[in-house]
Amino acid sequence: MSRSPRKIGRICWQNASAEELKQADITVNGKKIENVAIRTKGNLSLRSVVNSDSDRYSLKIDFDYYDDTQSLYGLKKLNLNNNYSDSTLMREYISYELMEQMGLPTPAHSYMYVTVNGEERGLFLGVEAVDETFLANNYGSNDGFLFKPDGTGSDLKYISDDIEDYTGIGLKTNEGNIDQSKLVEMLDAINNGGDIEKYIDVDEMLRYFAVNTALVNLDSYQGNMKHNYYLYEQNGVFSIIPWDYNMSFGGFGAGGGRIAGGNGENLADASTNMEKPLAQKNGQSDQAVDGGMKKEGAGFNMGMSGNLLDDSAINFSVITPVSGTTLEERPLLNVLLSNEEYRAKYEGYLEELATTYLTEDYVQSITKKLAVLLTTYVEADPTKFSTTEQFLEAVEGENSLPAFAKQRSESILKQLSGELVVEASTFSQGNTGTQMPNKDGEMNSMPDNFDPSQLPEDFDPAKSPPLDGEGPRAGQNGEQMQPPNGNGAPMGMPGVNSKAANQEPVIDKNTVFTAITCLVLLLIALLFVVKFKRRGR
Repeated sequence: MSRSPRKIGRICWQNASAEELKQADITVNGKKIENVAIRTKGNLSLRSVVNSDSDRYSLKIDFDYYDDTQSLYGLKKLNLNNNYSDSTLMREYISYELMEQMGLPTPAHSYMYVTVNGEERGLFLGVEAVDETFLANNYGSNDGFLFKPDGTGSDLKYISDDIEDYTGIGLKTNEGNIDQSKLVEMLDAINNGGDIEKYIDVDEMLRYFAVNTALVNLDSYQGNMKHNYYLYEQNGVFSIIPWDYNMSFGGFGAGGGRIAGGNGENLADASTNMEKPLAQKNGQSDQAVDGGMKKEGAGFNMGMSGNLLDDSAINFSVITPVSGTTLEERPLLNVLLSNEEYRAKYEGYLEELATTYLTEDYVQSITKKLAVLLTTYVEADPTKFSTTEQFLEAVEGENSLPAFAKQRSESILKQLSGELVVEASTFSQGNTGTQMPNKDGEMNSMPDNFDPSQLPEDFDPAKSPPLDGEGPRAGQNGEQMQPPNGNGAPMGMPGVNSKAANQEPVIDKNTVFTAITCLVLLLIALLFVVKFKRRGR
């Protein structure tokens, strides 16, 4: 089958948010492939770039869109990820490396320096698409059902026995035979009791959740957004496929919690890990303003800075490994960890990670190799979101990815032994979770049932109205969310700054002054009325 390409003079992204396909010729390491399709990609990340002063878009290349005989050495589709919100440029790469080490089917990945129409676009991470080719290479067959859940049903809670009620389940292959899928039966088993080994690859999923938990990757099923994973059903059995790790290593923000010693004493208060971006334009850093966020029109900076070693990430719970939700709201994870045998295997995989792969030495061996390979390209990158210095900080030192690995692995082992107990703080649905900066640099929350696929085409995250009802964005108790406090944690977040939360309410001085002024004016008005009536007599 062939499609007639729509010829254009040059690729331009004047309407990038539409993700419109463009025809292009692609050259990779000297190999030229003509008439391929290319488009921008992403959801909130894409719209964030659209509404900023940057045009550094992630791209999706479809080599066989116009001619299904074409490929790049067998690869049909390729994603070019722009490293949105990752100043280290390494989170996603290292995450996939660890997934591979734990024996999980993982997309191929490699750094690529991109030029468009003779203009350098910079350093991107090339990631293999999860499609029919990926399935055939990793599962020996692509005849099954590939799902990319995002929206209604992506939490894998049972809704009904009608598959059409799961509107966000995202079937990608074999659409014409959906009635033969065992999806609803699988959901019924994990939610309502049944032989789950009949429907899911238990061991593979335990390894997946162990890596995801160790990496504190919360822009995922384990977080408020409940997305960024694939399910592949083959012969009625479901496997899980990792996807999108630019916010791993605690980059998405971990929920607050109280950290206690083995006998219950309180050791520390975890704060939310919302890192403050360092403002820049076209890769050149400016002084951070407004709480670390530089306002640039309707946009905001996508580079991530801040403390990699925030307590809430380092000590993220391995016992209740969810953020912004509860285990009960994530039935796939809940059914696995509720079984003693499965939990023991999961903890065994966590121990393997903490002692073998997520270690300071192992992660540093990766970061140093990447630094040698990439530093020249990072320096030359004309569109990078963050600085070369921020990239190099990730390689070694006190606030690096190896330092994160060292402290995170120590925390995992202490939690597994009972030496460290993290009492996870769960949030009420709709009040907290994914944080998104508005045009003033304030962090706003999205409800748990947020469906990004339902956003309007012209959605602007910097201009968006409240997502959780009428009026201002609400905090824990319905009050307007305040700017971050001195520790970088948004005020009003459950489990954060509990001392302040328990204090008596303080009447604002401006409120008192306004009330007194109004009272004086009212008295003057009454005296005037009385005097006027007397003259009238």
